[in-house]
Amino acid sequence: MRPERQRRGIHILLIVFLLLAVSGFAQSPAIDYAVTIHNPISHIYDVDLQLHGMRTTTVDVAMPAWEPGNYRIQDFARNVQDFRATDSREQPLQWTQTDKQTWHISKPAAADVIVHYQVFSRNLTDEMADISGPSLYMYVVGGKQNPVEVRYNVPAGWQVYTALEKRGDTYYGPNYDVFVDAPAFIGNHFKVLNFEVANVPHRMVFSQAGIPMIDAQVTSDVTQVVQAASAIFGGKLPYRDYTFLIKVQPATGSGGLEHLNSTRITVGDSDFVNETSYHRFLFVVAHEFFHLWNVKRIRPQVLGPFDYSKEANTRLLWVSEGITSYYADLILSRSEIATPQEFYDKIGSVIDKLQHSPGRLLTSAEESSWNSWLRSDNADNNSISYYDKGEILGFLLDLEIRSRTHNTRSLDDVMRYLLANYADKGIGMPEDAFLKAVEAVAGSDFKEFFQMNVQGRNDLDYDRYLKLAGLQISIARQPGTIYVGIEYERNDADMPRVKRVLPGSPAEQAGVDNGDVLVAMDDQRLTYENFRIRLHSHKLGETIKLNLTRGERMLATQITPIEYQQQTWTVAESPQPTAEQNKLRNSLLGVKEH
Repeated sequence: MRPERQRRGIHILLIVFLLLAVSGFAQSPAIDYAVTIHNPISHIYDVDLQLHGMRTTTVDVAMPAWEPGNYRIQDFARNVQDFRATDSREQPLQWTQTDKQTWHISKPAAADVIVHYQVFSRNLTDEMADISGPSLYMYVVGGKQNPVEVRYNVPAGWQVYTALEKRGDTYYGPNYDVFVDAPAFIGNHFKVLNFEVANVPHRMVFSQAGIPMIDAQVTSDVTQVVQAASAIFGGKLPYRDYTFLIKVQPATGSGGLEHLNSTRITVGDSDFVNETSYHRFLFVVAHEFFHLWNVKRIRPQVLGPFDYSKEANTRLLWVSEGITSYYADLILSRSEIATPQEFYDKIGSVIDKLQHSPGRLLTSAEESSWNSWLRSDNADNNSISYYDKGEILGFLLDLEIRSRTHNTRSLDDVMRYLLANYADKGIGMPEDAFLKAVEAVAGSDFKEFFQMNVQGRNDLDYDRYLKLAGLQISIARQPGTIYVGIEYERNDADMPRVKRVLPGSPAEQAGVDNGDVLVAMDDQRLTYENFRIRLHSHKLGETIKLNLTRGERMLATQITPIEYQQQTWTVAESPQPTAEQNKLRNSLLGVKEH
């Protein structure tokens, strides 16, 4: 090397070294956690966070304010206590809390740091630890990109189940985002079912070993879900192994939260012996597993890398969540777990729910997505679920793409397009990417569809799209009944308390308000049990005297019931579908033509 070049090279290396030194990352600092459970019934985790090689005079650590997939601020710092910071010789370091979730630590540049804190959690019991990463682990501000390891010090006999890579007696994550995106079950009373798909190991870990179920049936059904979902993306599974963590609880019903190569699902302890609740469980399994692609890989730009300190607003949650629900129902149909009629019934029930939501005329799918972090005090009347409308939009959009392309392209192709052009490149979608992907796949303009249905607030024109597959909407009217427009609940005195007054109802016209306690009807005392009986003893059009309390005031009003016919919206096959309509519908549902 010539002297001039040698000097220039040395200068460049010095500049790079100085920049790295100033930033504190001359070498990647080691970030290690130790989680200790001394007494499970105290519901306290002791956490030690060790930072080695961070050569700065200050360091900030913070607790997430939310967890990916759960779009609401949870402020996990509220459960942190006994925060302390020392150097490696256990000498105290000065620190101060600078906001609700951040601690600022001062240190000598050469000193390593040990942060100790405790976390209170009702999910830690004498039977198990049910760990959600963002609720337990602080992160190093500016250091989330660094590798992370954790060691669990737990009661004797307790086993650890998590999707993190195990290295000796620790569990490893290549960065903080991946690390906290792997929940853990730790305990000693689990049922574990193992199976393989495409030679890739999968396991279901149930928190109750004795839950009544037919192991072979559950394993077979979940295997079919995995196969049907992966078939949409060419059968390739983007992980080395997958873990279903299933929390068994007394209450019936399932819910879940997706993770990178695992999911945590809740289920009732009797749900596997009830057909309706078991199908709900399988729907949740399909929904959370499809998130493996849609959200964990195909994602809006704000959903990774994550800013855990504040809301991550996007107008695409109707895609991320709603279309995932649509695919969950499709997966159950394509795997033949559900029949076509069951698919129609499910879509019909979602349409029926939307049509009975007053907020459908006030809030679009995009607005519902963007405002998911905020729940209005008037949410019952002015909001909608982006899950529900998103599922319907996914269905209608799929039908429209298939029709325009003579059934040669579908929403499946859109998802594969997004995977190839964004997820496989490690980048998130801009807000307009989904529309552009649909247009690229279909080869036509979809702006009108999005303006009317995604951005618009008007009722959806269901039949315009359903007829493309030989389907139609049916609206059944139930027998008329007396109606005042009140939803109510039981108060502590066993009296009906108004929970909601429906807009435009007789109750609204009579001046009844949310929170009012209904005391008497025509001078007869009301209870929670007799309110409906007393109401239905009156004739339509008959004026009723109603006494109520509003705070400390006793009020009287008059209310005149009207007749109300409940409408039920369902989806059904048209009486005489064409061969083309049948072909489109069968292709969508995965029905084999004979």
